[in-house]
Amino acid sequence: EVETDAHVLTLRVDESLYFVNARFLEDLIQDRVVDGGALRHVILMCSAVNEIDYSALESLEAINHRLTDLGVGLHLSEVKGPVMDRLKTTHFLDQLNGRVFLSQHDAWKALAQP
Repeated sequence: EVETDAHVLTLRVDESLYFVNARFLEDLIQDRVVDGGALRHVILMCSAVNEIDYSALESLEAINHRLTDLGVGLHLSEVKGPVMDRLKTTHFLDQLNGRVFLSQHDAWKALAQP
């Protein structure tokens, strides 16, 4: 049985984030947030992300700022070590309005309404 929660949107990113697909992710999240009335949290499941380039990092920053303005948290889950190392060299994690979770299950447990 699949559990859902109108307050939580989870998106699984199935490839590395780079200039070719970063804008698509921005637009997808924007469209979902506009339609998501009661939405409080967006979780990007990053288990398949092996690399993030500068353009994608800028997109993540823009997503974070837009969601912050809307009162919606941006969270990451299952971020691989090398990707986390890359993020730590930037200010993104300091500005992230949400959390980074070790697993998607941990994110769901922490954010879904009981």
